[in-house]
Amino acid sequence: MKELQDRWEAGQIIGLDVLYYGAAAVKNIDIESIENDRLAHAFGKEYRISYEGETELDEMLGDDDVWSEVQVYNKLLLEDGRVIFCGEGEMGNEGFIARTDKDNNIEWFLFSTTSNPFVDIKRQGDLIYIQSTHRFCVALSLLSDEVFIVNEEISTLGAV
Repeated sequence: MKELQDRWEAGQIIGLDVLYYGAAAVKNIDIESIENDRLAHAFGKEYRISYEGETELDEMLGDDDVWSEVQVYNKLLLEDGRVIFCGEGEMGNEGFIARTDKDNNIEWFLFSTTSNPFVDIKRQGDLIYIQSTHRFCVALSLLSDEVFIVNEEISTLGAV
């Protein structure tokens, strides 16, 4: 865990398709798209997330090839002092979302090599919506850390 924290403070996280949710557990993820002409705002694509097994965090640490430099584009401060960050990795197709505690200790993160950068954040109740430049949102539940995809732009969420 110390290496993960040290790398976060140096502007890096694991640059693989993963969801880290604490307790040294890492889920392998895949964010993919299928053609859907009804979603013109998302360039005619519908996005989905799937989970493909788990890995131990210790198995990834110690390998310099797994780390990616990240650039923060946006952040949202929660009332308990935690912070949600979003941005991009080293390549133009990568995006990340991370949550830290009030002392900037990393608690949770998602990194995707297929999402494009995540650039905007909006909170609605216990859900945080983080929008990709592909114009879909990853939704994060503050109650359970559950993650799902919403194929809407952040500006239309909650519209009547």
